[in-house]
Amino acid sequence: MDWGLRGNKLESLRRCIERIKAKRPGSPAVYYPKCLHEQPVFKSTGNKLGDFPEAEKASREVLSLPMHPLLDEATQERIVSSLRTALTD
Repeated sequence: MDWGLRGNKLESLRRCIERIKAKRPGSPAVYYPKCLHEQPVFKSTGNKLGDFPEAEKASREVLSLPMHPLLDEATQERIVSSLRTALTD
């Protein structure tokens, strides 16, 4: 299991991120805003937008939250509070 990130699907990912950033600048991030086949380094593969629709959809809908065994309770609460606020505003 990757302890670094936990993906959570959100229909309104971009809006949620903007709300969190407005309250806490510097957090969160979209780690992979484009799929691998959309990256310039993979252009030679010949793949194009639409070739991997599920991956493309996920890249627009998944918010990665910090998750690892060393997250203290106060940090967990801050993460949950920020997300809750962003989703209910």
